[in-house]
Amino acid sequence: MGLFQLRRAMHEVELVETDFKPDTLIQLSLLDRSAQKVGETLDRLRAGETDLAQQIATLSEELRQTRIAITAFEAAGAVLDGTKQPAIADDPHTVERQVPRAVSA
Repeated sequence: MGLFQLRRAMHEVELVETDFKPDTLIQLSLLDRSAQKVGETLDRLRAGETDLAQQIATLSEELRQTRIAITAFEAAGAVLDGTKQPAIADDPHTVERQVPRAVSA
């Protein structure tokens, strides 16, 4: 019995011409549909371009700040490498001048 099952009666729906409203059925020509698709694609691409420009600006600022931090830490490292020399002289009564008095031009 599994092979032959009874079909249920389908109700037929009849439509008359007055069921269709001609003013709601808009038929676009091929040219109009193509122009619409081109417009939608341009809008999507322009939105993508704006988003990418914003991401680039954000990443550029992060790169700039990273480079500033690298420069600062390289300078701090150079200063720290220079301070590996003993800060106190052998004779505690002798103080060495760290900065020259006069700068020769």
